Amino acid sequence: MKRFITALSLAALPLFGCGHNFEATTPPGFVELEDQEAYDYRATTADGLVIAVREIEHEPKGEVAFWVRAVENRMRQRGGYALLGTRDVKTQSGLDGKQLRFGHDESGKPHLYYVTIFVTPDQIFLLEAGGTKELMEKGAPELDQAVQGFRMK
Repeated sequence: MKRFITALSLAALPLFGCGHNFEATTPPGFVELEDQEAYDYRATTADGLVIAVREIEHEPKGEVAFWVRAVENRMRQRGGYALLGTRDVKTQSGLDGKQLRFGHDESGKPHLYYVTIFVTPDQIFLLEAGGTKELMEKGAPELDQAVQGFRMK
């Protein structure tokens, strides 16, 4: 159990070492942000819609359902995010994943936060997107493009 808690605590930190095991596509209207400490990749629009990728060592080993539930629990505990729904996703390269869609209010405005989880034998990839509900709905095609264009090296 202690190892699991440590793994979840470290889930917010990037892997250090010899580069990333993924390629992320920066959608039109976004610019990639350099020197991000908490993310392995991060991009934003001028209005504040953000997408990011975290690469986590798949240790301890768990099934996709385990990691989906762990992320869901973490989001509820972290800031009162409510799970609005889940959906299956597939990248253009054939990688299957699960997307969790969360909502919460910030300063009286509704915000959405999506976490797409891809689990491989060695890595877990979390593709995150967040912003106001208005920005997330307006940017839906670009966000879908980022998920579909994600690929492992």
